[in-house]
Amino acid sequence: MTLQCQVTTNEALQNDVRRLVLSLPTAASYHAGQYLSLSVGERAFPFSIANAPGGQHLELHIKATEDSADSALIEQFLNDHPSSVTIEYPLGQCFLSHVPAQPVIFIAAATGITQIKSMFDWLTAQPDAQTVHVYWGVVTPDDLYLDDYFKTAAAHANITYTPVVSHDDKTWAGRVGLVGDAVHEDFKNLNDHLIFVSGSPGMVYGTLDRLTAKGFDPKNMRSDVFDYAPRSA
Repeated sequence: MTLQCQVTTNEALQNDVRRLVLSLPTAASYHAGQYLSLSVGERAFPFSIANAPGGQHLELHIKATEDSADSALIEQFLNDHPSSVTIEYPLGQCFLSHVPAQPVIFIAAATGITQIKSMFDWLTAQPDAQTVHVYWGVVTPDDLYLDDYFKTAAAHANITYTPVVSHDDKTWAGRVGLVGDAVHEDFKNLNDHLIFVSGSPGMVYGTLDRLTAKGFDPKNMRSDVFDYAPRSA
């Protein structure tokens, strides 16, 4: 459906990430993990919904990308602080609509954590959820704009959070390398889990290949990439 939404929040978070909150004229109707299309002039751009279903608003996390004409267009539009925007939603087939019977591993790269956050928030609020693991891969520690959020959540039972930095930073005392490699190292039998991956096509397929080499069954992995950027035969 196409809707005109009021913009209630348009603020900077951290490291060029913007938080945009939209108020809906009717109760939100979508599944955790779905995304929307935001109209900017004559064009439309996809953004994951960061909050779990259940309210009357949608939260987006939008990161400015250097040397990207699309990003510059979006930033210029949002820097003018529009009072309302046009969206189309819900979109996407990678989502949670029921509690999986097995533990879940969420793997995100960069702002792919936005989609993961929606599913994480919804799943961890369910009383019958199994163990939930969150792996977040970024380039530098400054990119971990939701680090405190997930650290706080991981203080609860049955939730783990592992940030992974790909650039070896002297100030960083945590895991270093590729986020898919961290998952590969931490689990002996991944087929006991349902895995959701959010990132670029290269990151998603690279993670899939790394895990299948260890015996992981691809049918246990979910990602929007499989729909919008399928591998050729």
